[in-house]
Amino acid sequence: MTESSDAGASRASKIGTVRLASDFDINDHIDFDGKPCRVISVYTKRGFCHFRTIDILTGYLVRRIVPISTEFAVCHKTIPDVSRDLYKLTGISFKDDSVTLLHCSGTYSRNDIFLPENLNLRTMMVDGFNDDKTVIVGIVTSLGQDAVYAVDVYPTGTVTRFLLDEDFLNQSTTDDTDVVVIKNVGF
Repeated sequence: MTESSDAGASRASKIGTVRLASDFDINDHIDFDGKPCRVISVYTKRGFCHFRTIDILTGYLVRRIVPISTEFAVCHKTIPDVSRDLYKLTGISFKDDSVTLLHCSGTYSRNDIFLPENLNLRTMMVDGFNDDKTVIVGIVTSLGQDAVYAVDVYPTGTVTRFLLDEDFLNQSTTDDTDVVVIKNVGF
């Protein structure tokens, strides 16, 4: 049913059935002008669908009004793939604001992510790193773009274990004083 297509830099799922604008519900993902967005409210009025969405990469509000009969997942309008993953912060380059992240499996690292524009997330990352604390970063990926959307900071020497089958935002549990179980980040 779902197949992946690569069209240059934009990747998205093409659904076998056509979804009309009036078929979208709250928390569905939709692509407006190359921006992967999550629907926070939608209503119909006089033959038009009024969408209020949040760009999942920047956090900015995106509003669109489209005819009810607008078809998505066909031709140029697609439903974006959205994936989330957890990384441990291992380095910050203040020359270009890039960060070095180690995947939660420990098998690979990434250097292509930058400090977020969101001041709260940025401050948590920088302060936690400068204080030699364990910083866990949630990365969201959609349409070939990545962004930091969640940060957790733990005391120095904390052992972290990841449970990737769960899907909660910042739902951490502590087994004892030195071990933190981190469930996968979601929204």
